[in-house]
Amino acid sequence: MAQPPELAPTPLLTDHHSGVPSRLTKEAAEARARLYGNRTQPASIPRKHGVRLPPDHTQESFDTAIKELKSTIGDANVEISDKALIDGWYLEHPNTHDAFHIVEQEELVSSAVVFPGSTEEVQTVVRWANKHTLPVYPISIGRNVGYGGAAPRVPGGVVIDLGRRMNKVLNIDGDNASCVVEPGVTYFALYEEIQRRNLPLWIDCPDLGGGSVLGNAIDRGNLWVGRPGVDEV
Repeated sequence: MAQPPELAPTPLLTDHHSGVPSRLTKEAAEARARLYGNRTQPASIPRKHGVRLPPDHTQESFDTAIKELKSTIGDANVEISDKALIDGWYLEHPNTHDAFHIVEQEELVSSAVVFPGSTEEVQTVVRWANKHTLPVYPISIGRNVGYGGAAPRVPGGVVIDLGRRMNKVLNIDGDNASCVVEPGVTYFALYEEIQRRNLPLWIDCPDLGGGSVLGNAIDRGNLWVGRPGVDEV
């Protein structure tokens, strides 16, 4: 039996793309304890309904579409949102709904979550969604918790989780203080890679550390990769 979220080991960056560096295990555990200590609602409420179907879809048409996608990108990369909805916490947040929902868990919930592993598979998913008129909601990590997290704006939409399988640091240019990353690369991961390469760079990070570098940039957030003593202002 799985441990309750408040007792489970802290996800580490060495094991999971959205985890924390091992040196921050204690701080993460303390933050989780404070969160669960202040919780006034259960982390999960029994579901009243099955899969929240996308608009204008029957169970039959939805099943047909899902079967087609699984045959294209693999069964393991398509998950139906029919399981218990667990709010979790910052490091173990849901990719199906809003962890800090102000309405019921099942209101802004996805019908399915898909995990493309390449640009080509992203294109495949988008073409599939257009063919079957399915609303999609792409996320990188899904930790924009102040704005609904990973919850699709259209109830029953399909979440495209770009982080689980696309989380590589493709390049870091020390001379230009720039980087090329996939959506699942967090600030933690980028910092660790900079340190591993022993590059004279620093990150001016407005995030808590576990957010997506690319996702924050697309949301017009701030990221500065600079050279100490050179680019400091």
